[in-house]
Amino acid sequence: MRAFYRGYSAQTGRRAAQVRRLHIMREDGPMPGRQGECGMHGHDVTHSPTVILDPAPTTPPAGLTWCPKCVGLAAARTGLLDQWAAQLAAEAAR
Repeated sequence: MRAFYRGYSAQTGRRAAQVRRLHIMREDGPMPGRQGECGMHGHDVTHSPTVILDPAPTTPPAGLTWCPKCVGLAAARTGLLDQWAAQLAAEAAR
């Protein structure tokens, strides 16, 4: 599994302040390797190259959090969503 984030300015080399999410790269579908599970484009655009982490880290780099939509869709795709839902329901019942 690969992950990516956007937002390094070609001029400054720093991540833009609005970049907060680490996305899971979609490896199938209409644009494999070019978009996240959530639909965020994962290819370079003017002044904002994509930073791809291969393999995906177990925790996001400092200043980033996982994209909730990417995590949920990846969990559904891998069959883990039902397991997570059961764990949440068990925690709520306590």
